[in-house]
Amino acid sequence: MSNLLAVASWKAMFTNTTYAWMGNIFDVISIVLYVIMGLVGAAGAIYAIYLGIQLARAEDQGKREDAKKHLITVFIAVAVTVVLVLFFNNLLPLIVSSFVDIPTEIL
Repeated sequence: MSNLLAVASWKAMFTNTTYAWMGNIFDVISIVLYVIMGLVGAAGAIYAIYLGIQLARAEDQGKREDAKKHLITVFIAVAVTVVLVLFFNNLLPLIVSSFVDIPTEIL
């Protein structure tokens, strides 16, 4: 159980193996995923503001319902992106380390 808690990132999983170079690759991928999460969040916020303005300016019920549907879709898309990025960066290394015995040296 202590080994499970020690592996909190992809880099920690590969530090004592001959595949230590993979830890550096996973660090770069992790940073890229956080940047993507930030960009999706910013774009989602800007689009949500635009849809809110469209919702407020809508004169008939059809346009108002359409703007509501798009707004709900934006919130779901941003939430799914955030959850997936956090899952791949934080939770998946813990899951993999619990099922895979990571050797300290490969003969």
